[in-house]
Formats: sequence, C-alpha cells, structure tokens
Amino acid sequence: MSATQPPLQDNASFCNLFARTQLIIFRYIYGLHGGPIEDVEDLTCDTFLRAWQKRSNFNGDDHSALCWLFTIARHLVIDSKRRKASHIEDKTIDLDNQVLEAITSSEERTPEEALNQQEQFMHLWNLVQELPREGRELLVLRYILGWQVKQIAEFLHMEENTVSVYIHRNLERIRKDWSKP
Repeated sequence: MSATQPPLQDNASFCNLFARTQLIIFRYIYGLHGGPIEDVEDLTCDTFLRAWQKRSNFNGDDHSALCWLFTIARHLVIDSKRRKASHIEDKTIDLDNQVLEAITSSEERTPEEALNQQEQFMHLWNLVQELPREGRELLVLRYILGWQVKQIAEFLHMEENTVSVYIHRNLERIRKDWSKP
C-alpha cells in the first residue's frame, strides 16, 4: 500500500481487517441479535460486505476500523429487528442449540451438572433478551467482548460514569429478576 493511499483500499489490508475482527463482530452481533445462528452469520457477512463497499469513505486507524464495523453491524441488527418486529410479536430470542452446547459443554461436569448449567444459562439469556437493545449492547461490549468502560464510552459517545451506571442498572435488573419464575 502506498503512503498516499487511504487504509483498507487494497485487498490485503481489508482481508487482514477481516481476519482480525470477524469473530469479534460475530460475537457482538450474536449478543445483540440472538439467533438463529444463520441470521447472525448473514448479518456478519453483510457487515463486511457493506464495509467493503464503503471502504473508500473510511479513514482511520485499527481502533477506528473496529468501531466503524461495530456501527455498521449495529445498524444491520436494528434493521433486522425492525423487519422481524413487523412480522413477529414475540420479543424473546431462542438461543441456538449449537451455541448453547459450545458455551456449556465441559468434560469436567457430570450430565446433571451440564443440564443444570444449561438451564441457568437459558434463564440468564432470556433475562438479557428482555433488556432494551441499548442495555444488551452495553452488556455485550463489557462482558462478551471484554471492553473496558472507557472503550465503551468512547465508542458510544457517552460519559464513562453514565456507561458504568447503565451497566450497573442492567445487572441489577437481571439480579432482581433472576429468582422470579
């Protein structure tokens, strides 16, 4: 890549971006969208397709590129939810069985312990899905992607204290609803 050429214009730099970020974007979309996994895979593919098509508009470093991809992904998830909302009234998203198995499988647990963990995880998943999209997004960024509060605040253009308060409120809501049937 020449010194005057903007980033991500050549195939190699875009392929490098894809290789470094595809799994992160997939996890982000899965956390916001839920399942089925095929929809998440399609949205992940669409994110990179849109990025490829709009790469001439991008100018920034690696962190900016990741934030740009998150923004594209967020808009695709919102659009997908809007389309589904006009067809389906049920707000709860079922967790894909493959993902559930991958999250809860362990050779160290007995079958009974694994089943108990799956049930608890499903309960937690349902509580998280009942949160507003913004609340889910904060929890996905913090606990699935492992971002620090400062990174989340920068990405969402919020104050760090506000991010911390919102995360705390969402966790408290989940904690309060945990024991309800």
